[in-house]
Amino acid sequence: MVKTVTLQVLLYFVTVGSIFADTYPEVLFENSIMAGNYAYSAVRYQGTSWVNNVGGRLPVSDSVFFTPGNALSLDYSTGVDGSWEVTIFYPDSGSFYHAKQNDRLTFKLFVATETAPAALPKIAIEQGSTVSQPISIARYITDFKSNSWLQVSLPLSAIDDFRIGEPIRGIHLSQGENKVGTHRLYIDQIEFLSANPPRVKLTSPAVLSSAKAFDRHVDLTWQLPLTPSIRYIKIYRSDDNDHFTPVAIRPIFVQKYSDYVPQPNKTYYYKIAWVDYDYSESPFSNILNAHTKTANDNEFLDFIQAAHLNYFLERTEVNSGMHAIRLGVDNATVSVQETGLSILAQIAGSSRGFVSQSAIRSRLRRILDFLDQVERYHGAFPALIDGRTHQGVYEVDSIPMADLQATAFLVQGLLVAQAYLYNDSTDVDSLSGRITSLWEGIEWNHFTINGQEHILLDSWSPVAGFRHAKPLGGFNESLVSYLLALASPEYHVVPEAYEQGLGVVRTVTDTLHSLELADNPSFAVDIRDSSASMLPEYLEAPYGQDTTLYGLPIVVGSIDKSLVESYKPFLAFDPRSKRDTFADYYTNQVNLIEAYRRRDNEAANGSFSLDVWGMENSIAPSVDYSASRVINPAMAIGSFPFLPGDALKSMRMFYYKYGKELFTEYGFRKGIDLSSNAVSDQYDTFNQAVIIVMIENGRSGLIWDLFSKHPEINRVVNAHFTSIDPGQ
Repeated sequence: MVKTVTLQVLLYFVTVGSIFADTYPEVLFENSIMAGNYAYSAVRYQGTSWVNNVGGRLPVSDSVFFTPGNALSLDYSTGVDGSWEVTIFYPDSGSFYHAKQNDRLTFKLFVATETAPAALPKIAIEQGSTVSQPISIARYITDFKSNSWLQVSLPLSAIDDFRIGEPIRGIHLSQGENKVGTHRLYIDQIEFLSANPPRVKLTSPAVLSSAKAFDRHVDLTWQLPLTPSIRYIKIYRSDDNDHFTPVAIRPIFVQKYSDYVPQPNKTYYYKIAWVDYDYSESPFSNILNAHTKTANDNEFLDFIQAAHLNYFLERTEVNSGMHAIRLGVDNATVSVQETGLSILAQIAGSSRGFVSQSAIRSRLRRILDFLDQVERYHGAFPALIDGRTHQGVYEVDSIPMADLQATAFLVQGLLVAQAYLYNDSTDVDSLSGRITSLWEGIEWNHFTINGQEHILLDSWSPVAGFRHAKPLGGFNESLVSYLLALASPEYHVVPEAYEQGLGVVRTVTDTLHSLELADNPSFAVDIRDSSASMLPEYLEAPYGQDTTLYGLPIVVGSIDKSLVESYKPFLAFDPRSKRDTFADYYTNQVNLIEAYRRRDNEAANGSFSLDVWGMENSIAPSVDYSASRVINPAMAIGSFPFLPGDALKSMRMFYYKYGKELFTEYGFRKGIDLSSNAVSDQYDTFNQAVIIVMIENGRSGLIWDLFSKHPEINRVVNAHFTSIDPGQ
């Protein structure tokens, strides 16, 4: 049962959205975000042996630790007729570490009892579905003594059945020799390191650049050093400018830290130090102070938006200006879709003065220069591109693929930027012309099949044709692609595509005449020249249907999917006072949001507050909400344009009650499971965009208004929507 509960938490946090953990991929454990117990551990014991646990997981110590602010507590009893085992997992499947030759497994160990070395645990490494043979920890400790932090350094070559290059999922600690007794250990900084990391001595003091206070947090920034032996920044805080306590460490690739402080309306003092691979510290920096104060509503919304903007600013890939999919690793892969989201976020931030228009123009020039050198297929871009080489990054290297949905989100962001920056300056006119040229060059009507020109397909390959394509449609982000495809001045799709393409959810069912035949030179049949009988067959479902959920009429949308999915069509498209053949979107969205909240309040999500809601159905359509209570803050916060008062109350609850765990320099993390004491150490790009963009749409309507200004978009809206009198 213990293992089952742990895997449920892991499954949620690795299957939703983009993955951006802010630590090194070789670090297995640095700190537990949540106090109490460590979600990504599992404890098992039998017979006369025992391991202290909280809900089947290792307890977390916030009083004894090597790096701030906690360590894992391993308190065990060894019995002659028993055994025990503890597993510590990577919390993020995207960060499973691929060990290199000569790497070492290292960690810090504090022995708090009179424990003989032979009674220390054995250790093994999990790769795939197998676990290596355990070996004794004691063999790899020098100068063993109790009540002191010890260095354990184990060469992976010492593990006979360890497989170099295969991803590491975690480590296993197990009972050592049967030295009967009770033992208490603390474990911290579990990581895989090169045998010879840089070791230049740190003689210069660190440099703390700024400390800016808000309601319950202080944003710190520092100068990034060039010394290769610096691995971490260690942050110290004081409330009297005399007694400083370490409160956090941050990896060297991170440029700022948001310190969630114990009290508002108080002055705090800060200093930092650089930390090398041996955890030796540089001389301290200068000391800066900051005074927190309670924020009014506008100030509160400002700093919430600013934090989420920072997520996008720091993930700008240096060569291309595009949005990087990974941070802090040697990977220059950028996302076309997420770049579109980043542009929307930066425009929202610019309107609040968080980033200048000149900075946005500069980034747009860099993006457009980069995209000019990327191979397009009928005008559409690959979903992922190498920011250094301009080459597409594909699931199968030999099959290049254009992604229409990703391209649509990029174009949506560019058109909004075009409207935002428009003036008479030569520089902006040049950018505007380049954006128009890019958008007009997309052959939307190519991404259809003869006989079914009303259906957009999401991808096309010059090698495999539509083999891997899926039909777009339904109440989801497909709306973005259909709006742009209908609005295209050169390559628009047929007008029927709105109701008959967008308005039907399709899945391919015919395995013989499926999309793998379309335009594929590997096959003899070309659907574009074939009879209608050769067209793919679909299982079709309506765009929406009238139903009642929790006493509320719902026309489109479902509570079986994340509410974030219902925000995706409306990041730039304004649903206010609009009705098409399917729905009054604004009214429907208000009801859908309220239905989610009522469902979550009934489901006992671990909080007694009606303002804490936003459970995600991410594991399976039939997930049992009594067993999975993961709350995504973006769901409640994204409702701000529709239910501003309620959204603001939820926002404040997430910040004040759970801010220490949930709120960081990049905004809110992507999920917290109160029932399992687990919080994701990652962020989801759509979540971050939903929060900053939807708050801005609720405050000023800016992004909605800018997108609506585009004449071709306006033409499509007028053709398919009727205006609703707000007084009705």
